[in-house]
Order: sequence, then structure tokens, then C-alpha cells
Amino acid sequence: MNILNTILSVWWFSFFIAPIQDVGSVSHEITCYTCSNKTTNFDCNRYAVDRPCFPDQTFCYTEHIMDEYGETILLSKTCATKEQCNHKTVGCYFSGNDPINMKCISCCDIPYCNRKIPTNETSAILLLKRQNSNKGFQTVFHWTGIFLYIKLWVILICI
Repeated sequence: MNILNTILSVWWFSFFIAPIQDVGSVSHEITCYTCSNKTTNFDCNRYAVDRPCFPDQTFCYTEHIMDEYGETILLSKTCATKEQCNHKTVGCYFSGNDPINMKCISCCDIPYCNRKIPTNETSAILLLKRQNSNKGFQTVFHWTGIFLYIKLWVILICI
């Protein structure tokens, strides 16, 4: 009877506990609006290629170049990596070669979050919603798995 209880306990652990740990690992796949060298946001979003980003690309990246009147000169949107999207790369800048036109760059980490374009320092930001929430999500399931693993060993020892 003890062997049967042990087998049932191990089966219970592998059937119910292992999937909980898998649920805790969050997919980093994201889909973004993607376009190159467009002159309006409407055209960019309307004709954007709809395909998921590569696994190492966990951000949507938008680069918006405007003239001195704030009118769009050039607009590009794509998937990006953490190296391309960080607090040093986002914001609005005047180029050294072109002190009249302003380039605004924004990055975000939820699907299709680059629908709008950055036009000033308020909208040219690094928006982290998914990646900040995933850390807590993974931690909860990690500790739940550890707790249930310990509980299984206590049951096995008591048998």
C-alpha cells in the first residue's frame, strides 16, 4: 500500500505541479506595427506587416522624424531588442548633422503598442508593462512550485 501511495503521489506531482511551473514561464513573443519610410501614421498602420517578432525582439520600436513645425517627414516602426530599446535610446533628439529636424523614438513591450507615434518628450518613452508584470507572475508560480514540491516530500516521508 505504501508503494501505491508513493506512485500516486509522484503521478499527482508530475500531473498537477509541473504544468503550474510551465504556466509561469511567459512567452516573450510580441507583434508590432512594422513599416519603413512612411510619411503618415495612417499609412504605416494601415499597410503594416502583421507577423510576430523574433524571440529576442521583445519591444515595439517607433522612430518619428519631424520638421521644425512638427510635421512628419519620415516614420518607421519595427520589432526591437533590449539593446535598441532602453532609457538611453528613447526620447527626442536633434541630430548633429540636422539641427532643424527632430527625431523622437519610443519603445513599448505589449502587442501593437506602437499604434501611435511619439511627437515630444511626453510620448517618446520606454513603456514596460508586460516585462514588469511578468516578473511577479513568474515569482508567484516559482514559489508555488517549491511549496508543493516540499509538500510532496513531506507526504512521501510520512508514508
